Amino acid sequence: MADFNDYSQKGSTLMQQALKKYAEGDFEAGENDRKEANRYFDMFYADINSEAGKMSQLYGESRNFGVIYNVIEQNIGDLLETEKGKKFIKEAYNMIKNNSVLTEQFKIYDFFENACYDGDTKSFVNESLSVLQRFDKKDIKENNEKLISLIRKYKLDEYVEIPEETEKLYESIEYVLLNEKNFGNIDKYVNATNVIVEHVKRANDNKDDEISCNTFEDFKKAVEKQEEELNENINEDEKKLLDLFVSPKTNKKVAFENCKKETLKKINEAISASEDGDRESWRKIYESVSAKNYSDKMTENIINCAEMMEICNTIEE
Repeated sequence: MADFNDYSQKGSTLMQQALKKYAEGDFEAGENDRKEANRYFDMFYADINSEAGKMSQLYGESRNFGVIYNVIEQNIGDLLETEKGKKFIKEAYNMIKNNSVLTEQFKIYDFFENACYDGDTKSFVNESLSVLQRFDKKDIKENNEKLISLIRKYKLDEYVEIPEETEKLYESIEYVLLNEKNFGNIDKYVNATNVIVEHVKRANDNKDDEISCNTFEDFKKAVEKQEEELNENINEDEKKLLDLFVSPKTNKKVAFENCKKETLKKINEAISASEDGDRESWRKIYESVSAKNYSDKMTENIINCAEMMEICNTIEE
């Protein structure tokens, strides 16, 4: 999809040309320009009202990670109040942790947002930018949209207020992430760098105030606390199972079906080896396991696999 702002600019330029030609008495040429301008305006309104267009209005053309994360951060209080909200936090955390593009952005935005450097701030920022990992715009957009899809799946409030200074900081971080400095963009690159430098200076000036510069910390702490609580309440087999299902390398459906197949095999062995009085009970367990199917709800798959593993462990004992 073309940038819908291009459609708007082209439409405006053509409409100005049309008005000028009308004023000069060239009505035919003016009418042609007006029709072409309206064609661009129609494309502009079609794009801006599309799902992708609405996403661009909220998150920018490259789906700015800082804005996405700010949506999560401003919803965090409500999320911690419900089980569904806590489930979102866990899924978002695992998505970021297991996606290298999201992980690196998390680190970079976190670094610059929270940097409080007491020294030559400009040199500090320039040195930081010299070791910055840069990304392709397509990769940034595709991976960030995965996080946006999760936000929309859980119906978070996306229409959050972001201070103008913070928005400029996010745009500047995005610019230096996507662009190497060269003679063709040096003015834009310097402007973006200066915004980051000024933010770090302000953060250092305000570091002793009640409001600290730790925008991303609440999310990390909330997730770490949940992981600690989770690890306290599950056994080693369940931990392995959880790791299996959150790993991006795992074919979740195949893992589920393999677990089910192995469990049914062991139940059949138990039926063959059991006495007449126990066979009916094992047959009912067989039917129960046989009825389990892979679900689009990952929590349900993990619970079902944990139950099947427990059955296998009981048989082996």
